[in-house]
Amino acid sequence: FDVIECSIDGNQEYLKSAAARILKNVEGITPRLVKRVTESQDTVLSKLQALVWIVTIIVLFLTMICVTTTMMAVVVERRKEIGLKKALGASNKSVVVDFLGEAVMLGLMGGVLGIGLGYFFANNVSISVFAREVSFPAQLTPFTVIASIAITIVSCLFPVRATVDVDPALVLRGE
Repeated sequence: FDVIECSIDGNQEYLKSAAARILKNVEGITPRLVKRVTESQDTVLSKLQALVWIVTIIVLFLTMICVTTTMMAVVVERRKEIGLKKALGASNKSVVVDFLGEAVMLGLMGGVLGIGLGYFFANNVSISVFAREVSFPAQLTPFTVIASIAITIVSCLFPVRATVDVDPALVLRGE
């Protein structure tokens, strides 16, 4: 044999260190990196990562708008229920806590569902494009769920504030 090719997954620095180890430890072998492939792959991955961050920020912003409008519709839909609760003696704080509790549950479910589906789709794309799986960073799971809940709560602050303005006398009269 005069040429043996092997594929090693890793970034540019890892491949350089692997070539140096082979050169040092194995006599008669001269390792050479196929730089065009590794450099272009690193370039594509870094640009793809930047694109994913941009898309993530845009999607988070749009999600906040959607959650805000949905919760506003829920508040308008439940005006009679809110008015009845207030007429029976519920405080504004109690009504706000009810709606924020719903927001927390929606954020929790959305975060868990987003983690599962996001990993599934990212893994499928990575396998089809780069022929390798992505790792699942389990340490980011709690942060992601907490961020999802926080985004949902922030999005619900304006609609929940509208529950405080509901006048029970007007709502119960049908106005």
